[in-house]
Amino acid sequence: MAPPHERAPAAGDLPLLAYVHRPGSFDALALRDAARGVCRLLWVVDTSLEGVAGAVRLLDRLGEVVDVAGRAPADAAALVAAHRPAGVLTLADAALVATADLAERLGLAFHTPDVARRLTDKHAQREALAAAGLRVPVVADVPVGPDGEDLEVLARRVSLPAVLKPRVGEGSLDTFLVDSVAELGAAVAEARASDATRALVLESYIPDAPTPLGGQGFAGYLSVESVVAGGPPCHLATNGRLPPAPPFRETGFFIPSAVAPPLLDEVLEVASAAIVALGVTTGCLHTEVKLTADGPVVIEVNGRVGGGVPEMLHRACGVDLLALAMRVALGERPACGGLLPVARLAFLVYVHAPEPSGVVTSVEGMAEVRAAPGVDEVVLRRVPGDRVDWREGNHGHVLSVLGTAEDHDGLRAMRRYLDATLRIEVS
Repeated sequence: MAPPHERAPAAGDLPLLAYVHRPGSFDALALRDAARGVCRLLWVVDTSLEGVAGAVRLLDRLGEVVDVAGRAPADAAALVAAHRPAGVLTLADAALVATADLAERLGLAFHTPDVARRLTDKHAQREALAAAGLRVPVVADVPVGPDGEDLEVLARRVSLPAVLKPRVGEGSLDTFLVDSVAELGAAVAEARASDATRALVLESYIPDAPTPLGGQGFAGYLSVESVVAGGPPCHLATNGRLPPAPPFRETGFFIPSAVAPPLLDEVLEVASAAIVALGVTTGCLHTEVKLTADGPVVIEVNGRVGGGVPEMLHRACGVDLLALAMRVALGERPACGGLLPVARLAFLVYVHAPEPSGVVTSVEGMAEVRAAPGVDEVVLRRVPGDRVDWREGNHGHVLSVLGTAEDHDGLRAMRRYLDATLRIEVS
């Protein structure tokens, strides 16, 4: 925000940011709001992708739109270049590699194509982290059409229990916990039911620490929210977790986490090492870290802003993370003073159906929750008649609750209140 004595820049004075849009990522109106006073938006879309064509009418009211559907990468880059953007950005995992290629062709700062691949390919990422000396899960590719012997070899190489997941994916989509070779075979068949050649990986399961290192009543993992702008990683906040719903579905996030020094210092050090090992030189990062008896272990580094993090960071610290991501993409180097001071605890709770799969028949208690102190927003994601399926991972939650609490005890009380008040029926 410009100081009171300075004229805020007119829209025409602002730099143009090419934003590569994908449905299901950050809300276009939230991005428009974050861009005010920072940049003008050039929406780069591909209308051949499902769900994009319907969004173009809205995007056209929020800035210029460039449709690259059916164009080769060089032609798409030329089309974007004609608008002379000063920066390029995406906040969608599915668009990271394409955006990296676009940025390289335009000579603009972003993840390089190699870095983008390491950020989205789970096997490549594990290899890079292990090569840098970091502790990571053992990982192996799952062959196409594996027979019994292939599965036995995989199980011996990784050791069971293990986690089966897509090689490229996010949000715990199609993520299975397997305890036996028979379960592994069944999970592979289910994960490839619609695509027999789908790339899958099997990784060793990271056991929980014997004591609740994430905080009493909280999960034993967290994420570190960071920004890199031509220098070492700058960590903004740590983001704790509520215990997940089986097998790995997120049920809640909160800033700040309940992890304190000296363990917190170890977590930040491991996150920094992971970001450096992957070669990241610019952008926002969301690094998930598991707390174990032998020290922090990197679960995954995501090369974009984490879902729900901007809303929580704004409430907890008064910082607009989407605007910060745009500024970094445009070449700004924000000052780094360590973790941001926290004014209050912010939370985002995902409420899943009581049954892993089925059809939602009723959702009750939302009016009471909306009126509860500390609750800012309740969003219904699945209405009666909609199906729920645990294979959708985090995205399969029925509703979300966003708000603030005085402290971690206040969050625990809120969680108990939500459990007692919300009633979801599934048939």
